[in-house]
Amino acid sequence: MLKNIVVLFLLSASLFACKEKKNKPGTTAKSNNSTTSKTVKKASFAFIGTYTRKEGHVDGQAEGIYLLQRNPENGLLKRVATVAKMTNPSFLAVSPDNQNLYAVSEVAREGETGKLLVFGLDDLKKPDLLQELTTDAKAPCHVSLDTDGKYVFVANYAGGVVKMYKRDEKGRLSPADTVQLQGSGPDAARQEVSHPHSAVVSPDNRFVFVPDLGSDKIRIFRIDRENDRLLPSSPGFISTPPGAGPRHFAFHPDGRHAYVINELDNTILAFSYDSQSGKLTEIQKIYTLPEGFKGKSNTADIHIHPNGKFLYGSNRGHNSIVVFTIAPETGKLSLVEHEPTKGDFPRNFAVHPSGKQLYAANQNSGNIVQFAIDAKTGKLSYEQELEVKTPVCIKFFP
Repeated sequence: MLKNIVVLFLLSASLFACKEKKNKPGTTAKSNNSTTSKTVKKASFAFIGTYTRKEGHVDGQAEGIYLLQRNPENGLLKRVATVAKMTNPSFLAVSPDNQNLYAVSEVAREGETGKLLVFGLDDLKKPDLLQELTTDAKAPCHVSLDTDGKYVFVANYAGGVVKMYKRDEKGRLSPADTVQLQGSGPDAARQEVSHPHSAVVSPDNRFVFVPDLGSDKIRIFRIDRENDRLLPSSPGFISTPPGAGPRHFAFHPDGRHAYVINELDNTILAFSYDSQSGKLTEIQKIYTLPEGFKGKSNTADIHIHPNGKFLYGSNRGHNSIVVFTIAPETGKLSLVEHEPTKGDFPRNFAVHPSGKQLYAANQNSGNIVQFAIDAKTGKLSYEQELEVKTPVCIKFFP
């Protein structure tokens, strides 16, 4: 009898304790239940590269690198902080492990040499400046990393120099290789010498593609990981039409197609891609401007939607984002629309990793404009804008 009473007492006490634990706010049990019943949405951030002083092509008005916060519910951006005051941090890259931010200092005045700055991201509002390196030429306009974060690449627009740096476990860099490009094109004002405008690593991490605006070539290099070098592939390049001026380059998520946007003739070239050899084969040429447009305009940036269905390009002068659908089997493009960017000179733009919004950085009007992306058609619709002086590059984090 006594034994039964003890068992009943212990059972009642246990049930009472569980009830109290369940109802007590802030307990571990309640936290676990909340987490499993509803997915926790975290806000993301964006680093903004800018121009900070007057150069030949832009009247820079910004302070340096800005940090913006994105509302995950509606995509709205708000200014958080100026995280680095430096000269012309025009293009940025975040390492695959999210530990480092890399920024070029795009300077081109007499006696100046471009720089590459390395920041640690333990505190997003106050990144630690870890290094400041030379790029060995003027006007570095693009920085990128390979997919495993072992190497950093910089394209110097002035001087025809492509730099390769080796990255250590803390994100610090050491110079690994320097490639000097040669060549010219028919546009005497813009193609007098080689002008590499970007360096993009292939999805398989084996090749680096460098659109050379000055020579109308897309240079193709193989990454020699044993000796930390860039070696010309075979073939070493593919030519674009004379006077095209290849600028930025993007791979399709399928790994079988790639696209280059040409600044001078306002076209996009579509390619099939052989991942074994690195060879590109042209399959289409298409214009980025509306038929009959007579004004002055030059393209700038190119991005593919994360779902692989849509391609976007920016037109500076026409001040629009051109939207194309991508045929899943052939990779060919079909025009959808030209959406005004509600600003002047959309130099760069970014599609958020969620695929829900596109953000256009209007350099000369000093605003970043947010558009909703229609998941079925790829069309853009205006949502809001934020004032940011002379914005150039948008990099989302994490």
